[in-house]
Amino acid sequence: MTIYCIDTSTIIDAGERYYPIDIFPAFWEKLDDLIQAGRLKAPQTLIDELENKDDAWREWVYSRKSIMIWPIDEPIQTAMSRVMPVYVETISNLNSVKGDPFFIAASIAHHATLITSEKLIRGSIKIPKICDRLGVKWSPLLNVVRAEGWQF
Repeated sequence: MTIYCIDTSTIIDAGERYYPIDIFPAFWEKLDDLIQAGRLKAPQTLIDELENKDDAWREWVYSRKSIMIWPIDEPIQTAMSRVMPVYVETISNLNSVKGDPFFIAASIAHHATLITSEKLIRGSIKIPKICDRLGVKWSPLLNVVRAEGWQF
């Protein structure tokens, strides 16, 4: 069974753009099933990056913090020692790097597939490019929906 690590942009895109919770409650129920089964997680960075607003989907995430969030523990910190050198050699302005390395490191530490809405764009340093360099599996959310066999 695949373990997934979901990044902030994917949660935001799902809640604000593609699957609003009031229109697609079944989508959020399926995500919850993955969380309850221990198969959908994120590092603490997810909570840190979400703006403090009272959107229904944000409340949904906040209410699942205790079972969904991996602390930035020793395995994730150790994985960061693999991730950061790739960023250092790839990006000229490390100040522009925010939480992405933590999602990649969490995926490495927990052998998870990283769900991201970022695309593999030539010439840009996005999560998929760093994942490919490190051999970390990644997937867009729609591919996860298909792989899990969800139908709405």
